Amino acid sequence: APAAAPHRPARPALPARPARVAAGAPGPVPGNAMLVTELPVPRRGSGAPFTVNDQLMVATALTVADWNRAHGAPDRPLRITMPVDDRTRGPEMPIGNGTRLVEVGFTAAETDGSDVPALLRRTAERTRALKAQPRPQLGHAARLLTLPALPVAVRAGLTRGLRRLAAPWTSTTLLSNIGRVPHPLDFGDAGQATAVWFSAPARMPRGLTVTTASTGGRLHLVLRWSRSLLGDDDGVRLRELFAHHLKATEVQ
Repeated sequence: APAAAPHRPARPALPARPARVAAGAPGPVPGNAMLVTELPVPRRGSGAPFTVNDQLMVATALTVADWNRAHGAPDRPLRITMPVDDRTRGPEMPIGNGTRLVEVGFTAAETDGSDVPALLRRTAERTRALKAQPRPQLGHAARLLTLPALPVAVRAGLTRGLRRLAAPWTSTTLLSNIGRVPHPLDFGDAGQATAVWFSAPARMPRGLTVTTASTGGRLHLVLRWSRSLLGDDDGVRLRELFAHHLKATEVQ
């Protein structure tokens, strides 16, 4: 009998390029647009193994997947950037930006919406694992670019070049959940705030970002997008999709 072929270890598969948000009907006005709305905070069953943040993550993934399918985009895995704040919440909480960025991945098959409870469980497992991993605040690349070994002008040029090279591999979208505001915001003679809107004033290489905060049982949702990618009617449709999928995460 012929000798068996020598065993060769399989080469590790290269990571697939993440999906982009499909273009809608952009208008003639350049710049960015923003839509703010209010939704009920999604309910969770007693002892649910996932958090409200996991529900928001699943709703974001299903919204983008639905939008892309409706616009004929090819099925690709999604990657959603999520800030994580590891600071303690007591009086010793350090002041400043204590967040670090992680990416939550979803396969194309997972985002067909056929089994939301299973997707919630898997998402909770992924977010817990990512939060447990030590990582530089803005990632390894950002740490290298902020080292004072090079002049500022050189670092700025490197940053622009790396941004262009990394653009096809940038995550699909950004979900920034500020979390619950546990107390009313008092503005003195102007009174107390009855609603809180948050939106990060940052560049949008992804074309679409989702920001949320909650107070008093209400979820404040901000969609922000590039007008070169989406129009105002597209923003309204994305809000409707998000509200629909967020409601679907209210499993018992």
